[in-house]
Amino acid sequence: MHHADFDACDLQRLRHAVNYARHASHTPLDVLLPPWIPGDLKRAIRAECTVSHCGILLFPPTVEAALAHFRRSGWRAAEPIPSVLVKRRLMERHGLPDDTGVWVTRVRPAAGPQVEVFLFPTSCRRFAPQIAEEERTHGFENHVGLFMGRARGDSLRYLAERLEDDGQLVFEGSAHNPHENTTMVYFAPGARVATARRRFPRWEVQCPGDLTSAVKDRPVREAALAEAYAALRDNSRPRVAAPLG
Repeated sequence: MHHADFDACDLQRLRHAVNYARHASHTPLDVLLPPWIPGDLKRAIRAECTVSHCGILLFPPTVEAALAHFRRSGWRAAEPIPSVLVKRRLMERHGLPDDTGVWVTRVRPAAGPQVEVFLFPTSCRRFAPQIAEEERTHGFENHVGLFMGRARGDSLRYLAERLEDDGQLVFEGSAHNPHENTTMVYFAPGARVATARRRFPRWEVQCPGDLTSAVKDRPVREAALAEAYAALRDNSRPRVAAPLG
């Protein structure tokens, strides 16, 4: 294994993502979804969606180094394309400019489902070590992806409304990626439920085509989102054991 391809922490995080994707592929969707999502909403999700992947953000030296690592591991990787929504979120979180280079590929291990890997190369002139440290510690981009193969605007709007209003998640916005012609809608766990330790706490609903118009009028509740990420940040910090005695 060429450890120069990835930081040791990223190698471990990648293994976790592969293992979780394998677990998700063998787990009924009703069980995989967070327990605070109502039963009727779980049934609606199961009727419309399948688990397609889990996602993670990694920091290789270059995109080419990451692809070389995947090939040596015997994994098939899709041609990397520029990220839209995750790049936007990193720009907002870390004050990065628009020329930040963030890429995304889909990796399929020899045995298991896909893992969506976002790549922010350390060779990018906008990279800074503290960005990688914070993202690795808190896993802000870790998510489980649901795919709506026969998505319609009304069904996507319904799920977005129910997941936020009844599922105790916080809508993070949507984007259309023209490079693969898909729409992505992301949700973070609300502050009240973000204290539950979940390795992949965020959820993505993805569908073919450009359906952003279906949710364009849904507001992003910035205060609730800030509280959600504060809870995720606190919950992902290493726990310090209380002194004995």
